[in-house]
Amino acid sequence: MGRPKPHHSASTSPRVHIDALTPVQHRARRHFRIAANVRIQRMLKHPHVSEFHSLAEYLYAGLLEGTPSVTGYVPQPFALRVGKRRYTPDFYVVDGDKRRVLELKPRGEFDPALWGPLDAFFSAQGMRFEVIPNEVVFARTIEAQNWLELVRALNLCRDLDTLAAEAALLDQCQAAGSLTVGDVVDPGDRDSTLELEVAMFRLLHRGRLTANLSEQALDYKTTVSLS
Repeated sequence: MGRPKPHHSASTSPRVHIDALTPVQHRARRHFRIAANVRIQRMLKHPHVSEFHSLAEYLYAGLLEGTPSVTGYVPQPFALRVGKRRYTPDFYVVDGDKRRVLELKPRGEFDPALWGPLDAFFSAQGMRFEVIPNEVVFARTIEAQNWLELVRALNLCRDLDTLAAEAALLDQCQAAGSLTVGDVVDPGDRDSTLELEVAMFRLLHRGRLTANLSEQALDYKTTVSLS
């Protein structure tokens, strides 16, 4: 894809310049990482070592991992200039047939001088620019932490073949209506049921199974069922 031309929505609006329209994570410099208390984790829907510049961003990535309609995302995806001001959004998200560019802010407060030009620019590129309040993310902290833990477990076992175990679990859930994690995983000998445990996590991540992960940590009493 060629280098896009500068865009401006009106003669009074600052121009928006972008280095490239292909979303690629732009990593922070060392001094910013220290100041921002950056969190780093290998994810699944962004299959790289991902860098998050705030707790809200980190938790939101967990929520994206747990949203079946989201097939991929990129943190800090674009380097832009709005007039003379540099700007990097927090996320690019592919959600079904929609492409979204997201900024997370306390109380959803975002500079109006940036909002108009960015909204017009991304709309012209077939993307929707949105600002999400941090408080909305923090209200779902337990759910986000569950998905982040599940992603860590899946990455540790990414080479494990679980196709047969997945089919068996789906059959079990269909026959029984629902299962608890304790029905699948042996707490006294987790190695013996590792394939089933990873299979269950993969099915949850793909949205084939569902569980209530919003109220308490994933444990042996958590119920899973067909989606």
